[in-house]
Amino acid sequence: MTPPLAFETASRLWRDRIVEAPDYSVIRNDRLFVAGMSGAPVLESEYRDIQRFKSILLAQHRETPLEELFPGRTIETPEGPVYCITRRHAVRIPEGARESVRKQLEGDLTLVFGIGRQKERDLKRRGYRTIADLLQHRRFREPAVNCLNVLREGSAAEVLSLVSRWHPVSHPRCLCTAGLYRAEDFLFLDLETLGIYQRPVILSGLAFMEGGDLVTCQYLVRNMEEELPALLATRNHLAAGKVLVTYNGRSFDVPYLVERYAMYGEDCGVCNPHYDLLHPSRRRWRDTFPDCRLSTLEQRLFSVHRQQD
Repeated sequence: MTPPLAFETASRLWRDRIVEAPDYSVIRNDRLFVAGMSGAPVLESEYRDIQRFKSILLAQHRETPLEELFPGRTIETPEGPVYCITRRHAVRIPEGARESVRKQLEGDLTLVFGIGRQKERDLKRRGYRTIADLLQHRRFREPAVNCLNVLREGSAAEVLSLVSRWHPVSHPRCLCTAGLYRAEDFLFLDLETLGIYQRPVILSGLAFMEGGDLVTCQYLVRNMEEELPALLATRNHLAAGKVLVTYNGRSFDVPYLVERYAMYGEDCGVCNPHYDLLHPSRRRWRDTFPDCRLSTLEQRLFSVHRQQD
């Protein structure tokens, strides 16, 4: 179906506006950036490389249909079609030792209301090694009972809520609670947009386990009228009660989704348990690696080097 002329005109004007007002500025002298004399994020050398790479890709694939370049299928949503690129990968993920996770958390006395780090050290010197030991403590018996009820009988989400109440999201204890979930519970999310603020989402990338396979699902926005269908398709995955996993998603992906849904008068509905791996990564490797960009961690930890990224 050919979009109406008015929509084509609006789409062209929007693209022109984006080109005229980019979210970045180019540093004309790389040394100024290295010396810390500029706050702009794009080096001139990087910008030239990107433009050169874009020209090569356009020349190579100018006559290639999208469906041939990225095999996928068009799916229908209540607001229209969107292009979906799906792949399946055979992956074996061992099940987490849930009981050992709960036992490990029982050794953290600071999860009990009224106990800080210093008090925990004092109590452990006096022989209270676990939260269960506090059942014999007159002052902390009642809060220890409440805490143990969550750790032993609560859902994974309830345990995460308890731990994150007393520890920052970067703390290993918070990440440890991920071991209480099944592999099928997780939903990985990454967005690509036309800019940083108030620009359309052009690609919503998702990954999840299904039938023993890792399924990657990418909703590609071919024109502006497909952004809302892509957002709705993404929301369907979030509504399934999955546990969200992102890299900088707390600061970027989730707030960006909320903003884009609001623009269309739609409820975002993102209230899923959320593990943003950027924060524990910074805590663990900020003094080891030059930075904690995802590409840097891929290279340093897994010897994965992105090609033409």
